[in-house]
Amino acid sequence: MMLRPAREDDIEVLATLNRQLLDDEGHPSAPPLKELIARHREWFATGEWSQDILDVEGHVVGYIVHAPNPYPLDPAIPERFIRQFCVDRAYRRHGLGRDGFELFMEHRVAPGGRVTLDVLESNPGGQAFWESVGCRPFFHRMEVRRDVDATQNRSET
Repeated sequence: MMLRPAREDDIEVLATLNRQLLDDEGHPSAPPLKELIARHREWFATGEWSQDILDVEGHVVGYIVHAPNPYPLDPAIPERFIRQFCVDRAYRRHGLGRDGFELFMEHRVAPGGRVTLDVLESNPGGQAFWESVGCRPFFHRMEVRRDVDATQNRSET
């Protein structure tokens, strides 16, 4: 396996795998494929996110989207935030995710650096994968959503 920077001609496969990832995570608001293509194209244009391909003998088996993320408790510690990590369903359960993450750590994370990422609660398979490669919970992010109708109901009384 090799880790290589994604190219413009990888956009369709990036978006397709991104769609798989969103479906597998049980993401509550997965956009259509054309929006995912536009998102990956924008990341190429802005450089906001780095996009890497996991390649086995010329076959794209997965991808990683990541960026530097200063560690707030000690800015001297280099940190990378993984926004997306996906191995194509057709290639799962063969150790490729583990191999890809090891390549990522070796080639994209500075010695002494750390990696952070978010895993949806609706994705226990993803949580198990990340724990299997050594990730440990650092904090528990929680959310609450304000009802859209709450403002109207309150203003009517």
